[in-house]
Amino acid sequence: SFLLQDSNQAVVWRGPRKNALIQQFLTETDWTGDTNGLDYLIVDTPPGTSDEHISTVQYLQKAGAVSGAIVVTTPEEVSMADVRKELNFCQKTKVPVLGIVENMGTYCTKLSNLKFHKNSLDDNCTDELLNLLREKCPEALECMVSANVFPTSGNGPKGMAEQYGVPHWGSIPLDPELLKACEVGACFVESNPQSPTSESLNSLAGKITKTLPVEEVE
Repeated sequence: SFLLQDSNQAVVWRGPRKNALIQQFLTETDWTGDTNGLDYLIVDTPPGTSDEHISTVQYLQKAGAVSGAIVVTTPEEVSMADVRKELNFCQKTKVPVLGIVENMGTYCTKLSNLKFHKNSLDDNCTDELLNLLREKCPEALECMVSANVFPTSGNGPKGMAEQYGVPHWGSIPLDPELLKACEVGACFVESNPQSPTSESLNSLAGKITKTLPVEEVE
């Protein structure tokens, strides 16, 4: 762990100490290393509009280094209510909103990864059903299946993007294989190039690089 020897411990800091660390990261750190500089510095913040958010924006604005915010939400109202506050925060602090991304709205996996039950969760019929499919329709086992994880509020993140006049940058599904790749630090899009989730991730990366192109340094 960067701050603690035991990664299971919590960092118990009051606001001033956290803000001091943010200041050190953003004003006293050489991010170039052995290169000519970073292509992108992405700051992942939790939900909210706390002192840490304000400090991060102010330090970056002083350096003229705020390109914009990518706002991420799930499609249910509890999440979008918080995100609307984030959008208002961006308006008040003059941070451009590059786009809104829907995350984990849809569960996506191969049919063969599902478990099946008859009348209750204790009545598992997965093996029976999968064996029947292998016999009668084996190609079905390679099909991707999806289901909505959360109830969508109104027109969802896309409608919220239209309401605030910002781009909707698509959706990233909840994919167990993506979670596994994150756990082991593997590149998901390289190991699963045909996955719909890879298409979503590549599309998002393409929107970022198109909106914020990197200048080539000779």
